[in-house]
Amino acid sequence: MSLEIRKRRKYIWAAYRYSFSRLVLNYYLYYESMWDAADIPAERTREGEEFEELLESFLKGKNAMEDLDRLRTKVIGRIQALTGFSDCFQVYEYVLNRMERRFIPMEDSRYTPEELGEALIEAIAALKHPADQNEKIRSIVGQLPIRFTRQKFYAMVSEKLSLYAGLKKSDVENFLGMLKASAMVRLPDHMEEEKELYRYLSVLRDEGYQNMDLDGFRRCVNALSAATAALNHTVDCLTMMADLINDLYVLFLTEREAMVDVTEDQYFRNGVSRILQAVRSRDKGLSEDEGDQILTRMEGIQESVEDLVMAGSPGEDETLKKLAKLLSASSFMDLEDKEDSFELTDKAWMEKKAREFCQELDEMFGGMEKAVVRGVMAKVLSELPVMFQDGMEVQRYIISSLESCSDHGERQASMELLEQELMD
Repeated sequence: MSLEIRKRRKYIWAAYRYSFSRLVLNYYLYYESMWDAADIPAERTREGEEFEELLESFLKGKNAMEDLDRLRTKVIGRIQALTGFSDCFQVYEYVLNRMERRFIPMEDSRYTPEELGEALIEAIAALKHPADQNEKIRSIVGQLPIRFTRQKFYAMVSEKLSLYAGLKKSDVENFLGMLKASAMVRLPDHMEEEKELYRYLSVLRDEGYQNMDLDGFRRCVNALSAATAALNHTVDCLTMMADLINDLYVLFLTEREAMVDVTEDQYFRNGVSRILQAVRSRDKGLSEDEGDQILTRMEGIQESVEDLVMAGSPGEDETLKKLAKLLSASSFMDLEDKEDSFELTDKAWMEKKAREFCQELDEMFGGMEKAVVRGVMAKVLSELPVMFQDGMEVQRYIISSLESCSDHGERQASMELLEQELMD
């Protein structure tokens, strides 16, 4: 037997044990979280029931790979929609944070703009790595008041995007897609299918911010708070489901090749079968002692093969490439290889893309209130690369942005948020 075949078999064996033991543990956590909730949420029943059928198919030796792949695609699509909601809610959070002092008396910042600018530069300088410093600067820029004309803003966007000249077109296209979604220019498909979140978003979209009264402010704050809780809950549910799907996917890919220990494999199958039975019973039919016994039998298995699994695939055939992706840190990675062009961008191409993006923004801004336009501008600037020469230039930018904001409440709100940057 060649060395390559031995390495492949060992990796397959490790992947099978790693994913099966993790599936048992995570499915038990899924089961427990169902009963920690007051009721069984839709996210549990919608994809959860499909998963139950596929898990049963695996235990019965039936091939259900196509159905599992469809379920995985469905979950990833929902996560993409939820990312779109997150981008939207961040913009409206920016808006509402800066309107809060119109309706709620609050103390002013203990800093002057000059003092706060100096303190923020010290916080940036205290970070050791340039990447961390750049991330901090982008976060700070995203909290500053926006008082640019549209044309000034578009010029800044074009200048920052010009830094991507010379990079791979495919990478830049991906970034531009993310940027457009972040700016609400091009949101994911099927967001309306997330009915609860879409209802909250509609409240925020339809509100009149220029002449907002206290009732309108409270309505939006309540909608944003409820939306954030619902969004986080749904993301948690779907992330848990995605991890279960990925581990089951690994089992389908490896079960015929894995050299299993019969006793251990029976522990896997008995454990997950018992949890499946308890999940389907819709009552808490698994005793604490029985659950502990199942979990005890899984102890140490993941750790015993983790180094081998995390070392990566020993080959490049289709099965091994899929396994490497399924076992990666990204729960939602595309399993299919895409043709990747190594064509590079140039200055003219980047100028064209920047112009198109700014045109799309301009069309969207035409139907938006000024407060929301500013929120989008802040979001875009926080996503783009920093272009400051040194710390003094950053400090001048911070001070200038704060001093140019004539709305005292908005300036104080921005300063309060920037003070939090000192503590992060």
